[in-house]
Amino acid sequence: MPDAQHASSIPLQHFTLANGLRVYLREDHRAPLVSAQLWYHVGSSYEPEGHSGLSHALEHLMFEGSRKLAPGEYTRLMTRLGGQPNAFTQKDATVFPLTLPARHLEIALEAMADCMVSATLDQAPFARELAVIMAERSERIDNNPLAFAWEKHTQLAYGKSTYATPEIGHHADLLQMTNAAVRTWYRTWYHPNNATLAVDGAIDIQQLRLLVERHFDAIPPNRLPDVKRPRMDVAPLQRSQALQHQGQRDGLLMSYEVPSLATADSPVQAHALNLLRYLLAVGNSSRMRRQMLDETQMAMAMGSDYSMVRRGDRLLSFLAYSNPEKATPEQLKDRLLAEVERCRHTPVDAAELARAKAKVLSQRVFEQDNIATRAEQIGQYASAGLDPTLLDRERQAIKSVTAEQIRQAAHDCLTHDRLTVTYMLGKESNHE
Repeated sequence: MPDAQHASSIPLQHFTLANGLRVYLREDHRAPLVSAQLWYHVGSSYEPEGHSGLSHALEHLMFEGSRKLAPGEYTRLMTRLGGQPNAFTQKDATVFPLTLPARHLEIALEAMADCMVSATLDQAPFARELAVIMAERSERIDNNPLAFAWEKHTQLAYGKSTYATPEIGHHADLLQMTNAAVRTWYRTWYHPNNATLAVDGAIDIQQLRLLVERHFDAIPPNRLPDVKRPRMDVAPLQRSQALQHQGQRDGLLMSYEVPSLATADSPVQAHALNLLRYLLAVGNSSRMRRQMLDETQMAMAMGSDYSMVRRGDRLLSFLAYSNPEKATPEQLKDRLLAEVERCRHTPVDAAELARAKAKVLSQRVFEQDNIATRAEQIGQYASAGLDPTLLDRERQAIKSVTAEQIRQAAHDCLTHDRLTVTYMLGKESNHE
């Protein structure tokens, strides 16, 4: 039985059913719990123009009735069994995670299999949930200055890439969405050969195979549509815009369209870009935060993002709110660009690189204490078209990145023709 120190070193185990369902297990008996997550390989980036929001709407409806379960019964049952049912939609996947006592795993798997083949998707719950989604969009996006700016920014940055499609859907598309369209989306994508079951916790591979085969083996596979991997525009072009929104603070969003782990020339390139983000903008010792928050006080707050485990090209992004007494959003941009240019031409020193690696690796260590987080990592890799067993070599891949490889990744990927800038302006701001 593994202890806390060695739980993360247990190799990932896996098998695939004849119908194409992929199953992965990270065995961990430190607590009598399992996290079982069913990942359907379809999300907002799969949705055709004019039909955004289908994946998210279907997520809301999946457990609102099936052959064995009445509407809402899945959530009530799993909660009564000590579980924590949830669901979420991403660019590449729609996910149904559940953490519960290991002894009740079979009940959860039976319910998941039942909904894979017999979700009722009735009109009444569709109308109710669509109203919920519309209210959710209004609260979380339309009336949230930063979220509104981020949605507009990513649409401009991604251009024709389907990653420009918001997970929650465009307001106009939600207004015209029909239950029939959601049913068609379900029949098109919700099949075992388009799903991954990621499990982490107190069960061995033989027990898991027995339960999975019992409940999923008889579900037939189905022919899936051909899909293109979301890639950067063939002729990238620097883009910029200015946005004003009620309650907005002056600042900017700055993104480079860069490869993910799935589209990079090599895994080293993606890991180097991730380390570069930490070097520049994660933690008080990072270059941008130290200079812009502490030394010059040009910025009031900063953030950054790069989700490298995705099936298409991604954004390496920076957020900064300007200090109106010290700098304008344009001046923030100039300082950020200067730091990027420095990284493109000069390798970081050994001490900086060691600190960045320590930040990334320590985050990975903390993540290993949570079985749900570990299961989610498996699903992320699978839905990106990556081999989840690469997780067992991730730490070594991070440790092996050199300063010159980071400089090369910055030089190749953080170029002006890949750049998008959005100036976030308050109502009184003047943008020149």
